[in-house]
Amino acid sequence: MKKITVRAESVEDALEKAKKAYDLRDGEFEYKVLEKGFKGFLGLFAKEAEVEITFKKKFYERKIGEFIREILSFAGSVEKIDVKGNGKTYFVSIDGEDVGKLIGKHGKTLAALQHIVTIYANRLSDVKLNVVIDAGDYRERRKKQLEIIAKEAVKKALETKGRVELDPMFPFERRIIHEIVKRYKGVTSYSIGMEPYRRVVIEYMKREAKTRR
Repeated sequence: MKKITVRAESVEDALEKAKKAYDLRDGEFEYKVLEKGFKGFLGLFAKEAEVEITFKKKFYERKIGEFIREILSFAGSVEKIDVKGNGKTYFVSIDGEDVGKLIGKHGKTLAALQHIVTIYANRLSDVKLNVVIDAGDYRERRKKQLEIIAKEAVKKALETKGRVELDPMFPFERRIIHEIVKRYKGVTSYSIGMEPYRRVVIEYMKREAKTRR
C-alpha cells in the first residue's frame, strides 16, 4: 500500500534508516535490494545501497490501533481495540465499560471517530484506505433496527403507491437500506441531499402497461 526507496551506505543501514523514519517494526514490511552498494577503494568510486521497502498490513493495523488508543485514553475504560485489515479496508472493534459514550446519540460520536481515523490512515498510505469502526456491536444492533425501518417504509410505499423519505443517515446505514429494498419487487430506493443530511427515498415503481401485439 506504500512503497519507499531508501539509500544508505549499506542495505542494513538503509533498513534501519527506514525503520526510524517511519516507525516500522520487524515483520511490518518487505524489502527488495535495488543496489547492494560498495565502499570502493579508499573511499573512491563508492556507491550507496538502495532498497525498496513495501509496508505490510501489520503496520497499518498497529498504527491505527495506537492512534485510536491515544484518542480514547481520556474517554474512560476501553478494554479492547482489535484491528483487522482486509484489502484496503480496516475493521476496528472496540469494547469496554464506557463504550456507550463512544457511540453517542444515533452513533454520531462513533461516526466522527471513524472519520478522523480514516483521515489518519490515509496519511500513512499511498492508496485510499477505508476504516470501519464498531463499538460494543453497535453496527449489528443498528443493522437490525434499519431492517425494521426499511420493511415498514417499503410496506408504506407499496400501500400508498407513493414515496417515503427516511431520516438522514450515515453512508453505511444508507447502503444497508438500499440492500434491503432490493429484496422487494415494485419499489426502488435512491439517496438525495448533501452530507450530513443525505437521506434515502423509497419509491413505488409503476408497472408499464403491456404493449398489445
